Amino acid sequence: MKYGELVEFDPIETVIQLREADKKEDAVRLVKTYVISDGMAEKLSAVILPQLQITSPLDNKGLLVVGNYGTGKSHLISVVTALAEYPEMVEMLQDEKLREDARKISGQFKVIRTEIGAVTRSFRDILCSELENGLDGMGVSFTFPPVDEVTNHKDLFIEMMGAFDEKYPDKGLILAVDELLDYLRGRKEQELILDLNFLREVGEICRLTRFRFMAGLQEALFDNPRFGFVASSLRRVKDRFQQVRIVKEDVSYVVSQRILKKDGKQKAWIRTHLEKFTPLYGDMNERLDEYVNLFPVHPAYIETFERIYVAEKREVLKTLSQDMKKILTDDVPEDEPGIISYDSYWRHMQDDSSLRAVHEIRDVLEKGEILEGRIQKAYPKKQYLSAALQIIHALGVHRMTTGDIYNPMGVTAEELRDALCIHLPNLPENDSEFLLTTVETVLRDITRTVSGQFISHNEENDQYYLDLKKDIDYDAKIEQKADALDPDRLDHYYFDALARVMDCSESTYRSGHRIWEHEVVWRDHNTGRLGYLFFGASNERPTTQPPRDFYIYFLQPFDTPEYTDEKKPDEVFFRLVEPTDKFDSTLRLYAGAREMATTASVGPKTIYEDKASEHLKELVKWFEEKMYTAFEVTYTGDNRKMIEWVKESHISSPTVRESVNSVAATCLTPHFEDIAPEYPVFSTLMMSETRGAAAKDALNWIRGGLKTGQGTAVLEALELLDGEELHPGGSKYAKHILKLLEKKGAGQVLNRGEIIHDLQGVEYDIRFRLEPEWVVVLLAALVNNGDVIISYPGKKVDASK
Repeated sequence: MKYGELVEFDPIETVIQLREADKKEDAVRLVKTYVISDGMAEKLSAVILPQLQITSPLDNKGLLVVGNYGTGKSHLISVVTALAEYPEMVEMLQDEKLREDARKISGQFKVIRTEIGAVTRSFRDILCSELENGLDGMGVSFTFPPVDEVTNHKDLFIEMMGAFDEKYPDKGLILAVDELLDYLRGRKEQELILDLNFLREVGEICRLTRFRFMAGLQEALFDNPRFGFVASSLRRVKDRFQQVRIVKEDVSYVVSQRILKKDGKQKAWIRTHLEKFTPLYGDMNERLDEYVNLFPVHPAYIETFERIYVAEKREVLKTLSQDMKKILTDDVPEDEPGIISYDSYWRHMQDDSSLRAVHEIRDVLEKGEILEGRIQKAYPKKQYLSAALQIIHALGVHRMTTGDIYNPMGVTAEELRDALCIHLPNLPENDSEFLLTTVETVLRDITRTVSGQFISHNEENDQYYLDLKKDIDYDAKIEQKADALDPDRLDHYYFDALARVMDCSESTYRSGHRIWEHEVVWRDHNTGRLGYLFFGASNERPTTQPPRDFYIYFLQPFDTPEYTDEKKPDEVFFRLVEPTDKFDSTLRLYAGAREMATTASVGPKTIYEDKASEHLKELVKWFEEKMYTAFEVTYTGDNRKMIEWVKESHISSPTVRESVNSVAATCLTPHFEDIAPEYPVFSTLMMSETRGAAAKDALNWIRGGLKTGQGTAVLEALELLDGEELHPGGSKYAKHILKLLEKKGAGQVLNRGEIIHDLQGVEYDIRFRLEPEWVVVLLAALVNNGDVIISYPGKKVDASK
């Protein structure tokens, strides 16, 4: 179903000018097209028409019609004055009761309509001039004397109405003025006091004569803080005027009954469509009739529009007409509400170049556009990008509703969810709370993406708002810090990032040095070998005990120290030789962010740390994609690109750590063979952390317990099995122990130290370089076979045990 098929679209795309009603044919059009809500009908019957009537004695006052630009203020004044001037107009009203009430003024007035432009003349001179010209057009001659010859204006108005009565004895005179507030806002204090005093006199004349005064105001006059400096003058004026406000309900009625009118069938389709989404939004179910009547416009659009403060015109009816015109031929989406919410007004604000002439509005637009650009470029979750932009636009529009654009007031995540009808794709639950949680996540992602710039969250009321003073450009600060770092600091953060991608622990093996105990897989024997991973050159390495089977070095890329490669078989060197511009810039930004975080206060510190995390992710990604071609590996004087060693190993590993381990193991394999040529070959991978458990499985196997695959793998590697049977006589490792025992004389024992030797703190079987766990398994097999007895203080273990 297309939008155009769901509404009887009647656009309002022009601004009504009060003086259009001077022509009778235009007055007819204005009366016929005016949509009157129940609330407005009540105001007409109870306030406007009684104040205008001239047939019954009443304390008549002047009328001030208050409504934002585009809310129908000028249209209302045009209709009322047309009813008063042309007797046939009353029959065009649809409301029967209102039609009867309107007969009280129907055709009983002559009307002078005017609008006040950008002029410097006094209010008194403007109105007197308009009255003189208007009366002259009616055949009434009257001239107001200069203001310096006047003691009071009430007598002059009574004299004016006397001249009018001679020509029109049975009629009253209405002076209707539009755009009054813009004029008054431009007046200086003393000028404004004189203007207000004259306005008070005009209101008083309404009580004394058949003269009536109506004026249109964009904002309320008497409780307007802009005029606080003339409060006493306003109080005197207020007594002689009645204010009539055009509220959002009146505007909503015009929208639903004029621009977006619908029949019963159309409403039924819309209701069925929206019912699919009522569980997602807090108030949609309870206000469903309102949503249906205004569809596809969100009720909150008009509510928000009422509060928008800008220096130029913002016509809600005209704006909505334009928005509707754009989507008439579009299909209503099946998987989302398809509602126009107030965030769409952001584009209208951007397109209106006149708004940028006002400093406050320009500030909001510029900051909002900065945020929009950063979200477009860097928002991490592309599936939620549309919602993130919608929120940014909404915060920009809402900023114009708070009067003071620096006021720390905003909207909650819940209000954004409901007022924008935010709909996120592929949510697992059709639930308002789940959607709210996701919207909160989007808001946090927005804050992180823009580094908190121009976005603030009030913890007390949970409101988010556009914070125009929060203009710290964290990215620029990071870049400045990064540019000032010397090579030594860059090497520091290179190693810092490398430690993270290599999954190095926070605690090093030796305090004050970037050295860790490290293990690689000797693939030919399916076992782990222990060594050290060191960040720096070999001559910077501490004398670390106990010595291990190898050393892996990562050299500094920016400030590489001088060192001598002694081409030792247990040393492998990794060196970054082809860093890309991307790597260089990302590392510098990571370093800059980490540096800034060390000195920042709590709030900015979190932002800098988040920034560092984002840059670290980019570094990890770079290492994973470019490491094979960017690094050179040196082993015993053989320099090759890392990719060449990878090809030799025939293994491509998914992580940086695994890639480094794989290449290092390939280089070190000849060394491992040299130091342990007869080391067992395991069918299951045996690492240092799993060796103890594997040995226990083998011991359980020997004593008749559960025969696990891991235990079997140990016994097979140690050559203790003959098929399914334990047979230590076939093991060269077991035979070695027996030979050592045979060399002993009668009654002598073989001590532990004669089998297992301490090599500078590391214990091995000296013949085969077996770890103590494997020696224990061999001894257990020999005990079980009756070949040996193990004795230790207080106990002996023989075959019977």
